[in-house]
Amino acid sequence: MVMIIPVETMGLSKFIRLKRYFYALLRHSSLRKIFNFLLIEIQILIKREHIIGRPYILKIENTNICNLQCPVCYEKRKKHDFEGARGYGRMKFNDFKKIVDEMAPWVFRINLYGFGEPFLYDEIFEMIRYATDHDISVAITSNFNTINQDRINKILESGLEHLIISIDGIDQQSYEKYKVGGNYDNIINNIKKLIETKKDKKARYPLVDWQFLIMKHNVSLMDTAARIARGLGIGIRYSRIGVDLNNQKENAEWLPEVEIRKIFKFEDQVIKNQKEFQVCSWLYRTVFINWDLGISPCCNYYTGDKTYDFGNLNHSTFNEIWNGNEYLVARKMLKNGDGKDFNNICYKCIQKRKRISTI
Repeated sequence: MVMIIPVETMGLSKFIRLKRYFYALLRHSSLRKIFNFLLIEIQILIKREHIIGRPYILKIENTNICNLQCPVCYEKRKKHDFEGARGYGRMKFNDFKKIVDEMAPWVFRINLYGFGEPFLYDEIFEMIRYATDHDISVAITSNFNTINQDRINKILESGLEHLIISIDGIDQQSYEKYKVGGNYDNIINNIKKLIETKKDKKARYPLVDWQFLIMKHNVSLMDTAARIARGLGIGIRYSRIGVDLNNQKENAEWLPEVEIRKIFKFEDQVIKNQKEFQVCSWLYRTVFINWDLGISPCCNYYTGDKTYDFGNLNHSTFNEIWNGNEYLVARKMLKNGDGKDFNNICYKCIQKRKRISTI
């Protein structure tokens, strides 16, 4: 069976990412999960609109509050004071528990992070433990600035399987260009403490990867970052910075030169070279659950405007939302490659692909 994995979803370093996902699938499988997995993959191939089965990967945002001020992140942390704004907040443990209780029979992986810093609040460890106890792999992406020895111990005790640490430079100067408010040396020391404590406790998990976001100012530092990662005893993976391709100011400041972008297959080049409009696997394999239980189809567009939500788990079961009108409309639009419903957030992706394909 051919798995359709959009490059813009997986980013670079696809082998490393897929390796982690397949490891989680094998480690946390059951007959029901395997059957659901195959069922979903078949429905992706036939582009079915009404889905039998459930997503087998969840992306759950425990908070959208962050300790850093990265320039091209979550609308630059703008105020949520407009009509329909989601606001800033954090998910309650009981709400997380409700999600796991409903979805655990089908899910083998939870990416427990969104547009905030997951380790800001200690209930994250209770969430990880609850998911792990329900035989679900948990992964977290963190800027790792808020970590101390106590939290390192809690990470190891929680059962966290995969830890991705976002570091976009090789010293303070290159790092703080994007990670505004962060401390490079503090992160490196925290990683060293984590690895040392893992060895002392003879712990196998979490698997640790350094995530390096490729930008104009740091593309020449990739090899150095890889050497530092090897010295720390962790993996490394690369991703492309996501900017609005219509925003010339952002493009000029953050995107590498065109030839570099071609080499690393930045999104505009990848989409331009696609022979046909690909179905979006986000509408089949996974879902983004905001801290307030609002359901977004993906995290590629601003989720601070809850008027674009496909539903909310405070008012509906997941299955009601999963095959509700918004999802059905989105799958139909993606199936036909024709975005006509401007009230559905997925039309933006269709229009963007059409626009870029003409460049």
